[in-house]
Amino acid sequence: MKKHTILVVDTQQDRTGGLPKILRDEGYSSLTASSAKEVLKKLKENHVDLIISDCAMKGISVNKLLERAEKPYSPPICIILTDEQEAEKRLSAANGNEYCWFLSKPWERENLVLTVRNALKYGELLSKNETLLETVGVLAAKDFSLEEKLQRILQLSLQQINAERGSIMLRDKQGDLVIKAASRKRLIGVKQFIEGENSVSAWVVKNGKPILVEHSKENPRFTPSEKALYKTDNFLCVPIKNEKGVVIGVFNVTDKRDGRSITQEDEIILSGFISRIVMLIENAQLKEDLEEERRRLKIKNKELLALEQMREDLINMIIHDLKGPLGEITANLDLLSYVQLESQDRECLDTAIQGGENLLRMILNMLDVRKMEDGKLKLHYEEFDVCELIEGIIGKTKTLIKQKGMEVKTVIDENVFAWVADRSLIERVLINLLNNAIRYSHQGGKVEIRSRYNHKSKQLQMEVRDNGKGIPREFQQKIFEKFGQVDADFSDRKNSTGLGLTFCRMAVEAHQGKIWVESGEEKGSRFIFLLPLMQKSALI
Repeated sequence: MKKHTILVVDTQQDRTGGLPKILRDEGYSSLTASSAKEVLKKLKENHVDLIISDCAMKGISVNKLLERAEKPYSPPICIILTDEQEAEKRLSAANGNEYCWFLSKPWERENLVLTVRNALKYGELLSKNETLLETVGVLAAKDFSLEEKLQRILQLSLQQINAERGSIMLRDKQGDLVIKAASRKRLIGVKQFIEGENSVSAWVVKNGKPILVEHSKENPRFTPSEKALYKTDNFLCVPIKNEKGVVIGVFNVTDKRDGRSITQEDEIILSGFISRIVMLIENAQLKEDLEEERRRLKIKNKELLALEQMREDLINMIIHDLKGPLGEITANLDLLSYVQLESQDRECLDTAIQGGENLLRMILNMLDVRKMEDGKLKLHYEEFDVCELIEGIIGKTKTLIKQKGMEVKTVIDENVFAWVADRSLIERVLINLLNNAIRYSHQGGKVEIRSRYNHKSKQLQMEVRDNGKGIPREFQQKIFEKFGQVDADFSDRKNSTGLGLTFCRMAVEAHQGKIWVESGEEKGSRFIFLLPLMQKSALI
Protein backbone atom coordinates (compact mmCIF):
# COMPACT_ATOMS: atom_id res chain seq x y z
CA MET A 1 0.00 0.00 0.00
CA LYS A 2 1.09 3.57 -0.63
CA LYS A 3 2.46 5.24 2.52
CA HIS A 4 0.97 8.73 2.72
CA THR A 5 3.00 11.66 3.98
CA ILE A 6 1.26 14.10 6.31
CA LEU A 7 2.67 17.50 7.27
CA VAL A 8 1.67 18.73 10.74
CA VAL A 9 1.90 22.51 11.08
CA ASP A 10 2.03 23.88 14.63
CA THR A 11 2.74 27.60 14.70
CA GLN A 12 2.39 27.96 18.46
CA GLN A 13 4.43 24.94 19.52
CA ASP A 14 2.69 21.84 20.83
CA ARG A 15 -0.91 22.87 20.09
CA THR A 16 -1.29 19.71 18.00
CA GLY A 17 -0.79 17.55 21.07
CA GLY A 18 1.29 14.49 20.09
CA LEU A 19 -0.35 14.25 16.68
CA PRO A 20 2.84 13.18 14.79
CA LYS A 21 3.24 10.10 16.98
CA ILE A 22 -0.40 9.08 16.48
CA LEU A 23 0.00 9.39 12.71
CA ARG A 24 3.15 7.26 12.75
CA ASP A 25 1.38 4.65 14.84
CA GLU A 26 -1.37 4.55 12.17
CA GLY A 27 1.23 3.83 9.47
CA TYR A 28 1.61 7.32 8.03
CA SER A 29 4.84 9.19 7.42
CA SER A 30 4.79 12.33 9.56
CA LEU A 31 6.55 15.68 9.09
CA THR A 32 6.35 18.79 11.28
CA ALA A 33 6.75 22.52 10.69
CA SER A 34 6.23 25.59 12.90
CA SER A 35 6.30 28.49 10.40
CA ALA A 36 5.34 29.37 6.85
CA LYS A 37 9.02 29.33 5.87
CA GLU A 38 9.46 25.84 7.34
CA VAL A 39 6.24 24.65 5.66
CA LEU A 40 7.57 25.83 2.29
CA LYS A 41 10.87 24.02 2.88
CA LYS A 42 9.10 20.75 3.76
CA LEU A 43 6.82 21.00 0.69
CA LYS A 44 9.79 21.49 -1.62
CA GLU A 45 11.69 18.55 -0.16
CA ASN A 46 8.80 16.06 0.12
CA HIS A 47 5.60 15.07 -1.61
CA VAL A 48 2.92 15.84 0.97
CA ASP A 49 -0.51 14.21 0.69
CA LEU A 50 -2.21 16.07 3.56
CA ILE A 51 -1.63 19.11 5.76
CA ILE A 52 -2.91 19.23 9.34
CA SER A 53 -2.72 22.68 10.86
CA ASP A 54 -3.68 24.33 14.08
CA CYS A 55 -6.07 27.32 13.96
CA ALA A 56 -3.25 29.83 14.41
CA MET A 57 -2.22 29.64 10.70
CA LYS A 58 -4.07 32.89 10.06
CA GLY A 59 -2.89 34.73 6.95
CA ILE A 60 -1.21 31.63 5.51
CA SER A 61 -2.85 30.43 2.29
CA VAL A 62 -2.25 26.75 1.54
CA ASN A 63 -2.63 27.45 -2.18
CA LYS A 64 0.02 30.17 -2.13
CA LEU A 65 2.44 27.96 -0.23
CA LEU A 66 1.97 25.17 -2.77
CA GLU A 67 2.49 27.60 -5.64
CA ARG A 68 5.73 28.81 -4.06
CA ALA A 69 6.79 25.19 -3.55
CA GLU A 70 6.67 24.84 -7.37
CA LYS A 71 5.50 21.23 -7.14
CA PRO A 72 2.45 19.56 -8.73
CA TYR A 73 0.03 19.52 -5.75
CA SER A 74 -3.54 19.27 -6.98
CA PRO A 75 -5.88 19.63 -5.22
CA PRO A 76 -4.54 20.97 -1.88
CA ILE A 77 -6.14 19.09 1.05
CA CYS A 78 -5.95 20.52 4.57
CA ILE A 79 -7.36 19.56 8.00
CA ILE A 80 -7.66 22.48 10.39
CA LEU A 81 -7.82 21.88 14.11
CA THR A 82 -9.91 24.55 15.82
CA ASP A 83 -12.48 25.06 18.53
CA GLU A 84 -16.13 24.47 17.68
CA GLN A 85 -17.13 28.17 17.76
CA GLU A 86 -14.39 29.28 15.38
CA ALA A 87 -15.00 26.36 13.02
CA GLU A 88 -18.20 28.00 11.76
CA LYS A 89 -16.35 31.23 10.93
CA ARG A 90 -13.42 29.45 9.24
CA LEU A 91 -15.76 27.21 7.23
CA SER A 92 -17.60 30.20 5.71
CA ALA A 93 -14.33 32.04 5.03
CA ALA A 94 -12.46 29.06 3.50
CA ASN A 95 -10.79 29.65 0.18
CA GLY A 96 -12.88 28.12 -2.63
CA ASN A 97 -9.77 26.60 -4.21
CA GLU A 98 -8.70 24.85 -1.02
CA TYR A 99 -10.37 21.72 0.37
CA CYS A 100 -10.44 22.19 4.14
CA TRP A 101 -11.67 19.74 6.77
CA PHE A 102 -12.33 21.22 10.25
CA LEU A 103 -11.84 19.15 13.39
CA SER A 104 -13.07 20.70 16.63
CA LYS A 105 -10.90 20.64 19.74
CA PRO A 106 -10.57 18.84 21.95
CA TRP A 107 -10.33 16.12 19.33
CA GLU A 108 -10.46 12.40 19.96
CA ARG A 109 -7.99 9.99 18.43
CA GLU A 110 -10.68 7.84 16.78
CA ASN A 111 -12.33 10.91 15.27
CA LEU A 112 -8.97 12.28 14.07
CA VAL A 113 -7.93 9.01 12.40
CA LEU A 114 -11.30 8.72 10.64
CA THR A 115 -11.08 12.34 9.41
CA VAL A 116 -7.53 11.78 8.12
CA ARG A 117 -8.59 8.65 6.23
CA ASN A 118 -11.60 10.38 4.66
CA ALA A 119 -9.54 13.44 3.71
CA LEU A 120 -6.87 11.29 2.01
CA LYS A 121 -9.47 9.27 0.09
CA TYR A 122 -11.26 12.43 -0.95
CA GLY A 123 -7.97 13.98 -2.07
CA GLU A 124 -7.05 10.94 -4.16
CA LEU A 125 -10.49 10.94 -5.80
CA LEU A 126 -10.30 14.64 -6.62
CA SER A 127 -6.76 14.26 -7.94
CA LYS A 128 -7.74 11.39 -10.23
CA ASN A 129 -10.78 13.24 -11.53
CA GLU A 130 -8.84 16.45 -12.16
CA THR A 131 -6.05 14.53 -13.86
CA LEU A 132 -8.52 12.63 -16.02
CA LEU A 133 -10.37 15.81 -16.97
CA GLU A 134 -7.12 17.55 -17.85
CA THR A 135 -6.01 14.51 -19.86
CA VAL A 136 -9.25 14.53 -21.85
CA GLY A 137 -8.77 18.24 -22.48
CA VAL A 138 -5.19 17.72 -23.65
CA LEU A 139 -6.10 14.91 -26.06
CA ALA A 140 -9.03 16.89 -27.46
CA ALA A 141 -6.91 20.01 -28.06
CA LYS A 142 -6.61 20.91 -31.75
CA ASP A 143 -3.50 23.08 -31.55
CA PHE A 144 -1.08 20.44 -30.25
CA SER A 145 0.72 17.64 -32.01
CA LEU A 146 0.44 14.03 -30.82
CA GLU A 147 3.93 14.24 -29.26
CA GLU A 148 2.99 17.41 -27.33
CA LYS A 149 -0.21 15.80 -26.07
CA LEU A 150 1.58 12.63 -24.98
CA GLN A 151 4.28 14.67 -23.24
CA ARG A 152 1.64 16.36 -21.08
CA ILE A 153 -0.13 13.03 -20.43
CA LEU A 154 3.20 11.58 -19.31
CA GLN A 155 3.59 14.36 -16.74
CA LEU A 156 0.05 13.87 -15.46
CA SER A 157 0.52 10.10 -15.23
CA LEU A 158 3.78 10.38 -13.31
CA GLN A 159 2.04 12.67 -10.81
CA GLN A 160 -0.46 9.89 -10.12
CA ILE A 161 2.23 7.69 -8.59
CA ASN A 162 4.69 10.41 -7.54
CA ALA A 163 7.29 9.27 -10.07
CA GLU A 164 9.98 11.47 -11.57
CA ARG A 165 10.82 9.79 -14.88
CA GLY A 166 9.05 7.81 -17.52
CA SER A 167 8.28 7.44 -21.22
CA ILE A 168 5.41 6.58 -23.55
CA MET A 169 6.17 4.30 -26.49
CA LEU A 170 3.70 3.63 -29.30
CA ARG A 171 3.91 1.02 -32.05
CA ASP A 172 4.50 2.16 -35.61
CA LYS A 173 3.12 0.61 -38.81
CA GLN A 174 5.82 -2.06 -38.71
CA GLY A 175 4.82 -3.02 -35.16
CA ASP A 176 7.99 -1.70 -33.52
CA LEU A 177 8.05 0.73 -30.60
CA VAL A 178 8.89 4.41 -30.97
CA ILE A 179 9.35 6.76 -27.99
CA LYS A 180 6.72 9.49 -28.41
CA ALA A 181 7.12 11.18 -25.00
CA ALA A 182 9.86 11.03 -22.38
CA SER A 183 11.14 12.83 -19.31
CA ARG A 184 14.49 12.90 -21.10
CA LYS A 185 13.37 14.61 -24.31
CA ARG A 186 16.49 13.59 -26.21
CA LEU A 187 15.09 10.03 -26.21
CA ILE A 188 11.97 11.05 -28.19
CA GLY A 189 11.97 9.40 -31.61
CA VAL A 190 14.22 6.50 -30.61
CA LYS A 191 12.98 3.24 -32.11
CA GLN A 192 13.03 -0.15 -30.41
CA PHE A 193 12.52 -3.27 -32.50
CA ILE A 194 10.27 -6.02 -31.17
CA GLU A 195 11.43 -9.11 -33.02
CA GLY A 196 14.66 -10.57 -31.70
CA GLU A 197 14.81 -8.11 -28.80
CA ASN A 198 15.12 -9.13 -25.15
CA SER A 199 14.14 -5.77 -23.67
CA VAL A 200 11.46 -5.25 -21.01
CA SER A 201 9.31 -3.25 -23.44
CA ALA A 202 9.50 -5.96 -26.10
CA TRP A 203 8.50 -8.60 -23.53
CA VAL A 204 5.48 -6.54 -22.41
CA VAL A 205 4.34 -6.05 -26.02
CA LYS A 206 4.66 -9.76 -26.80
CA ASN A 207 2.98 -10.96 -23.60
CA GLY A 208 0.49 -8.14 -23.05
CA LYS A 209 1.23 -8.06 -19.31
CA PRO A 210 2.83 -5.41 -17.04
CA ILE A 211 6.19 -6.15 -15.49
CA LEU A 212 7.72 -4.68 -12.34
CA VAL A 213 11.51 -5.08 -12.23
CA GLU A 214 12.77 -4.70 -8.66
CA HIS A 215 16.50 -4.80 -9.42
CA SER A 216 17.05 -3.36 -12.88
CA LYS A 217 20.84 -3.15 -12.50
CA GLU A 218 20.99 -6.91 -12.07
CA ASN A 219 18.50 -7.63 -14.87
CA PRO A 220 20.06 -8.78 -18.18
CA ARG A 221 17.26 -7.08 -20.13
CA PHE A 222 18.79 -3.67 -19.35
CA THR A 223 21.91 -2.52 -21.18
CA PRO A 224 24.66 -0.65 -19.26
CA SER A 225 23.63 2.62 -20.99
CA GLU A 226 20.00 2.09 -19.92
CA LYS A 227 21.00 1.34 -16.31
CA ALA A 228 22.95 4.60 -16.18
CA LEU A 229 19.77 6.57 -16.96
CA TYR A 230 17.99 5.65 -13.72
CA LYS A 231 18.55 6.83 -10.16
CA THR A 232 16.82 3.94 -8.44
CA ASP A 233 17.02 0.21 -9.05
CA ASN A 234 13.44 -0.62 -10.03
CA PHE A 235 11.41 -0.17 -13.19
CA LEU A 236 7.73 -0.51 -14.18
CA CYS A 237 6.48 -1.19 -17.70
CA VAL A 238 2.71 -1.29 -18.36
CA PRO A 239 1.09 -2.24 -21.70
CA ILE A 240 -1.25 0.21 -23.41
CA LYS A 241 -4.09 -1.94 -24.78
CA ASN A 242 -6.98 -0.85 -26.95
CA GLU A 243 -10.57 -2.03 -26.49
CA LYS A 244 -9.80 -5.14 -28.61
CA GLY A 245 -6.97 -6.13 -26.26
CA VAL A 246 -4.26 -5.29 -28.81
CA VAL A 247 -1.10 -3.74 -27.36
CA ILE A 248 -0.56 -0.40 -29.12
CA GLY A 249 2.29 0.74 -26.89
CA VAL A 250 3.87 0.68 -23.43
CA PHE A 251 4.22 3.06 -20.48
CA ASN A 252 7.58 3.03 -18.68
CA VAL A 253 8.12 4.46 -15.17
CA THR A 254 11.14 4.71 -12.88
CA ASP A 255 12.58 6.88 -10.08
CA LYS A 256 9.96 7.78 -7.46
CA ARG A 257 10.36 11.33 -6.15
CA ASP A 258 10.65 10.22 -2.53
CA GLY A 259 13.32 7.62 -3.38
CA ARG A 260 11.05 4.72 -2.53
CA SER A 261 10.51 1.65 -4.69
CA ILE A 262 7.73 1.35 -7.21
CA THR A 263 5.01 -0.90 -5.81
CA GLN A 264 2.22 -3.15 -7.06
CA GLU A 265 -0.20 -0.41 -6.01
CA ASP A 266 1.59 2.02 -8.37
CA GLU A 267 1.14 -0.55 -11.12
CA ILE A 268 -2.61 -0.78 -10.39
CA ILE A 269 -2.99 3.02 -10.32
CA LEU A 270 -1.08 3.50 -13.60
CA SER A 271 -2.89 0.62 -15.34
CA GLY A 272 -6.26 2.02 -14.24
CA PHE A 273 -5.35 5.48 -15.52
CA ILE A 274 -4.19 4.12 -18.88
CA SER A 275 -7.35 2.05 -19.29
CA ARG A 276 -9.43 5.23 -18.99
CA ILE A 277 -7.51 7.17 -21.63
CA VAL A 278 -6.34 4.48 -24.10
CA MET A 279 -9.23 5.13 -26.49
CA LEU A 280 -8.41 8.83 -26.46
CA ILE A 281 -4.74 8.06 -27.16
CA GLU A 282 -5.69 5.76 -30.04
CA ASN A 283 -8.04 8.39 -31.50
CA ALA A 284 -5.36 11.08 -31.19
CA GLN A 285 -2.84 8.78 -32.90
CA LEU A 286 -5.34 8.00 -35.68
CA LYS A 287 -5.98 11.70 -36.16
CA GLU A 288 -2.23 12.35 -36.35
CA ASP A 289 -1.83 9.54 -38.90
CA LEU A 290 -4.70 10.96 -40.96
CA GLU A 291 -3.14 14.42 -40.86
CA GLU A 292 0.20 12.96 -41.95
CA GLU A 293 -1.52 11.06 -44.77
CA ARG A 294 -3.35 14.25 -45.77
CA ARG A 295 -0.03 16.12 -45.89
CA ARG A 296 1.54 13.33 -47.93
CA LEU A 297 -1.38 13.28 -50.38
CA LYS A 298 -1.23 17.06 -50.68
CA ILE A 299 2.42 16.86 -51.69
CA LYS A 300 1.65 13.99 -54.07
CA ASN A 301 -1.22 15.97 -55.56
CA LYS A 302 1.09 18.91 -56.21
CA GLU A 303 3.51 16.58 -57.96
CA LEU A 304 0.71 15.11 -60.07
CA LEU A 305 -0.56 18.57 -60.96
CA ALA A 306 2.96 19.53 -62.03
CA LEU A 307 3.16 16.40 -64.22
CA GLU A 308 -0.27 17.17 -65.66
CA GLN A 309 0.88 20.69 -66.48
CA MET A 310 3.98 19.28 -68.20
CA ARG A 311 1.74 17.02 -70.26
CA GLU A 312 -0.51 19.94 -71.16
CA ASP A 313 2.51 22.00 -72.19
CA LEU A 314 3.71 19.13 -74.35
CA ILE A 315 0.27 18.89 -76.02
CA ASN A 316 0.31 22.62 -76.73
CA MET A 317 3.79 22.32 -78.23
CA ILE A 318 2.66 19.43 -80.46
CA ILE A 319 -0.45 21.31 -81.57
CA HIS A 320 1.34 24.53 -82.44
CA ASP A 321 4.55 23.03 -83.85
CA LEU A 322 3.10 20.15 -85.85
CA LYS A 323 -0.26 21.34 -87.08
CA GLY A 324 1.14 23.72 -89.71
CA PRO A 325 3.77 21.39 -91.27
CA LEU A 326 1.36 18.45 -91.20
CA GLY A 327 -1.29 20.50 -92.98
CA GLU A 328 1.21 21.24 -95.76
CA ILE A 329 2.12 17.55 -96.08
CA THR A 330 -1.50 16.38 -96.35
CA ALA A 331 -2.34 19.18 -98.80
CA ASN A 332 0.50 18.22 -101.14
CA LEU A 333 -0.33 14.52 -100.86
CA ASP A 334 -3.88 15.38 -101.83
CA LEU A 335 -2.62 17.22 -104.92
CA LEU A 336 -0.68 14.10 -105.92
CA SER A 337 -3.93 12.11 -105.84
CA TYR A 338 -4.99 13.92 -109.05
CA VAL A 339 -1.92 12.62 -110.90
CA GLN A 340 -2.09 9.44 -112.97
CA LEU A 341 -0.21 6.77 -110.97
CA GLU A 342 0.43 3.08 -111.22
CA SER A 343 -1.78 0.96 -108.96
CA GLN A 344 1.08 0.19 -106.55
CA ASP A 345 2.06 3.86 -106.36
CA ARG A 346 -1.57 4.81 -105.90
CA GLU A 347 -1.81 2.39 -102.95
CA CYS A 348 1.27 3.91 -101.31
CA LEU A 349 -0.12 7.42 -101.81
CA ASP A 350 -3.49 6.48 -100.34
CA THR A 351 -1.74 4.98 -97.32
CA ALA A 352 0.32 8.15 -96.85
CA ILE A 353 -2.79 10.34 -97.14
CA GLN A 354 -4.65 8.12 -94.65
CA GLY A 355 -1.74 8.27 -92.19
CA GLY A 356 -1.49 12.04 -92.50
CA GLU A 357 -5.22 12.46 -91.93
CA ASN A 358 -5.07 10.18 -88.89
CA LEU A 359 -2.23 12.21 -87.41
CA LEU A 360 -4.00 15.48 -88.16
CA ARG A 361 -7.14 14.08 -86.52
CA MET A 362 -5.17 13.24 -83.37
CA ILE A 363 -3.82 16.79 -83.22
CA LEU A 364 -7.28 18.28 -83.74
CA ASN A 365 -8.62 16.00 -80.99
CA MET A 366 -6.02 17.36 -78.58
CA LEU A 367 -6.76 20.95 -79.62
CA ASP A 368 -10.55 20.61 -79.30
CA VAL A 369 -10.41 18.69 -76.01
CA ARG A 370 -8.40 21.56 -74.54
CA LYS A 371 -10.86 24.12 -75.96
CA MET A 372 -13.87 22.22 -74.58
CA GLU A 373 -12.20 21.94 -71.15
CA ASP A 374 -11.71 25.70 -71.15
CA GLY A 375 -15.26 26.28 -72.48
CA LYS A 376 -13.91 28.06 -75.55
CA LEU A 377 -15.20 25.72 -78.28
CA LYS A 378 -18.24 27.20 -80.00
CA LEU A 379 -20.63 24.87 -81.82
CA HIS A 380 -21.59 25.74 -85.40
CA TYR A 381 -25.00 24.22 -86.05
CA GLU A 382 -26.06 23.27 -89.56
CA GLU A 383 -28.59 20.98 -91.18
CA PHE A 384 -27.06 17.94 -92.87
CA ASP A 385 -28.08 14.65 -94.44
CA VAL A 386 -27.25 11.78 -92.09
CA CYS A 387 -26.90 9.24 -94.91
CA GLU A 388 -24.48 11.44 -96.85
CA LEU A 389 -22.44 12.04 -93.68
CA ILE A 390 -22.02 8.31 -93.06
CA GLU A 391 -21.14 7.55 -96.71
CA GLY A 392 -18.54 10.34 -96.66
CA ILE A 393 -16.93 8.94 -93.50
CA ILE A 394 -16.64 5.47 -95.04
CA GLY A 395 -15.00 7.05 -98.09
CA LYS A 396 -12.40 8.80 -95.93
CA THR A 397 -11.41 5.52 -94.26
CA LYS A 398 -11.45 3.35 -97.41
CA THR A 399 -7.67 2.86 -97.36
CA LEU A 400 -7.70 1.50 -93.81
CA ILE A 401 -10.75 -0.65 -94.63
CA LYS A 402 -8.94 -2.12 -97.63
CA GLN A 403 -5.75 -2.81 -95.68
CA LYS A 404 -7.65 -4.80 -93.02
CA GLY A 405 -9.89 -6.53 -95.60
CA MET A 406 -12.91 -5.29 -93.67
CA GLU A 407 -16.55 -5.24 -94.63
CA VAL A 408 -18.41 -2.09 -93.53
CA LYS A 409 -22.19 -2.34 -93.46
CA THR A 410 -24.62 0.56 -92.93
CA VAL A 411 -28.13 0.29 -91.53
CA ILE A 412 -29.91 3.65 -91.76
CA ASP A 413 -33.49 4.23 -90.66
CA GLU A 414 -35.48 5.50 -93.64
CA ASN A 415 -37.20 7.97 -91.31
CA VAL A 416 -33.89 9.68 -90.57
CA PHE A 417 -33.02 12.18 -93.28
CA ALA A 418 -31.65 15.46 -91.99
CA TRP A 419 -30.42 16.53 -88.57
CA VAL A 420 -29.24 19.78 -87.01
CA ALA A 421 -25.88 19.71 -85.20
CA ASP A 422 -22.25 20.76 -85.57
CA ARG A 423 -21.57 18.65 -88.65
CA SER A 424 -17.79 18.85 -88.41
CA LEU A 425 -17.69 17.63 -84.79
CA ILE A 426 -20.20 14.80 -85.36
CA GLU A 427 -18.27 13.71 -88.45
CA ARG A 428 -15.07 13.50 -86.43
CA VAL A 429 -16.89 11.56 -83.67
CA LEU A 430 -17.97 8.96 -86.22
CA ILE A 431 -14.51 8.85 -87.86
CA ASN A 432 -12.92 8.23 -84.44
CA LEU A 433 -15.36 5.44 -83.65
CA LEU A 434 -15.05 3.86 -87.13
CA ASN A 435 -11.25 4.00 -87.05
CA ASN A 436 -11.22 2.32 -83.62
CA ALA A 437 -13.67 -0.34 -84.83
CA ILE A 438 -11.50 -1.13 -87.87
CA ARG A 439 -8.18 -1.09 -85.97
CA TYR A 440 -9.34 -3.36 -83.14
CA SER A 441 -11.33 -5.81 -85.25
CA HIS A 442 -9.87 -9.05 -86.56
CA GLN A 443 -8.43 -9.12 -90.08
CA GLY A 444 -11.28 -9.56 -92.55
CA GLY A 445 -13.90 -8.75 -89.89
CA LYS A 446 -17.12 -6.78 -90.10
CA VAL A 447 -18.05 -3.32 -88.90
CA GLU A 448 -21.58 -1.97 -88.86
CA ILE A 449 -22.81 1.62 -88.68
CA ARG A 450 -26.43 2.11 -87.64
CA SER A 451 -28.53 5.24 -87.53
CA ARG A 452 -32.12 5.43 -86.30
CA TYR A 453 -34.61 7.65 -84.57
CA ASN A 454 -34.94 6.69 -80.87
CA HIS A 455 -38.67 7.14 -80.21
CA LYS A 456 -38.27 6.71 -76.47
CA SER A 457 -35.77 9.53 -75.99
CA LYS A 458 -36.80 11.36 -79.19
CA GLN A 459 -33.17 11.62 -80.21
CA LEU A 460 -30.95 10.56 -83.07
CA GLN A 461 -29.21 7.30 -82.12
CA MET A 462 -26.01 6.32 -83.91
CA GLU A 463 -24.03 3.11 -83.37
CA VAL A 464 -20.72 1.68 -84.52
CA ARG A 465 -20.33 -2.09 -83.98
CA ASP A 466 -17.27 -4.28 -84.42
CA ASN A 467 -16.36 -7.94 -83.88
CA GLY A 468 -13.05 -7.32 -82.09
CA LYS A 469 -11.74 -8.52 -78.73
CA GLY A 470 -14.18 -6.37 -76.78
CA ILE A 471 -13.60 -4.19 -73.74
CA PRO A 472 -13.65 -5.55 -70.15
CA ARG A 473 -16.35 -4.05 -67.94
CA GLU A 474 -13.82 -2.38 -65.61
CA PHE A 475 -12.47 -0.28 -68.51
CA GLN A 476 -15.77 0.75 -70.10
CA GLN A 477 -15.87 4.06 -68.21
CA LYS A 478 -12.13 4.65 -68.13
CA ILE A 479 -11.72 4.71 -71.94
CA PHE A 480 -13.78 7.92 -72.13
CA GLU A 481 -11.54 9.66 -69.61
CA LYS A 482 -8.61 11.83 -70.58
CA PHE A 483 -5.64 9.61 -71.52
CA GLY A 484 -7.64 6.59 -70.37
CA GLN A 485 -6.87 3.36 -72.18
CA VAL A 486 -7.40 -0.39 -71.85
CA ASP A 487 -4.34 -2.19 -70.43
CA ALA A 488 -1.70 -2.81 -73.09
CA ASP A 489 -1.58 -6.54 -72.35
CA PHE A 490 -5.27 -6.82 -73.24
CA SER A 491 -5.57 -4.56 -76.29
CA ASP A 492 -3.36 -4.07 -79.30
CA ARG A 493 -3.58 -0.32 -78.90
CA LYS A 494 -0.63 1.48 -80.49
CA ASN A 495 0.07 5.00 -81.74
CA SER A 496 -2.76 6.52 -79.69
CA THR A 497 -2.94 9.71 -77.66
CA GLY A 498 -5.70 8.35 -75.44
CA LEU A 499 -7.83 11.37 -76.36
CA GLY A 500 -9.97 10.03 -79.23
CA LEU A 501 -12.83 8.76 -77.10
CA THR A 502 -12.42 11.70 -74.71
CA PHE A 503 -13.04 13.98 -77.68
CA CYS A 504 -16.09 11.89 -78.68
CA ARG A 505 -17.57 12.14 -75.19
CA MET A 506 -16.98 15.87 -74.88
CA ALA A 507 -18.28 16.61 -78.41
CA VAL A 508 -21.47 14.61 -77.82
CA GLU A 509 -21.99 16.13 -74.36
CA ALA A 510 -21.48 19.60 -75.87
CA HIS A 511 -24.64 18.81 -77.90
CA GLN A 512 -26.40 17.80 -74.63
CA GLY A 513 -26.14 14.19 -75.78
CA LYS A 514 -24.84 10.96 -74.27
CA ILE A 515 -22.31 8.30 -75.36
CA TRP A 516 -21.51 4.87 -73.93
CA VAL A 517 -20.22 1.42 -74.89
CA GLU A 518 -21.74 -2.03 -74.57
CA SER A 519 -19.15 -4.78 -74.83
CA GLY A 520 -17.98 -8.18 -73.67
CA GLU A 521 -14.65 -9.94 -73.99
CA GLU A 522 -14.29 -11.64 -77.39
CA LYS A 523 -17.81 -10.44 -78.29
CA GLY A 524 -16.94 -7.16 -79.93
CA SER A 525 -18.03 -3.65 -78.94
CA ARG A 526 -21.02 -1.46 -79.63
CA PHE A 527 -20.45 2.30 -79.26
CA ILE A 528 -23.71 4.24 -79.06
CA PHE A 529 -24.39 7.95 -78.85
CA LEU A 530 -27.58 10.00 -78.74
CA LEU A 531 -28.05 13.51 -80.15
CA PRO A 532 -31.06 15.64 -79.19
CA LEU A 533 -33.19 17.24 -81.88
CA MET A 534 -32.13 20.84 -82.36
CA GLN A 535 -34.62 23.39 -83.65
CA LYS A 536 -33.77 25.10 -86.90
CA SER A 537 -33.70 28.34 -84.91
CA ALA A 538 -30.26 27.14 -83.71
CA LEU A 539 -28.98 27.86 -87.24
CA ILE A 540 -29.64 31.56 -86.85
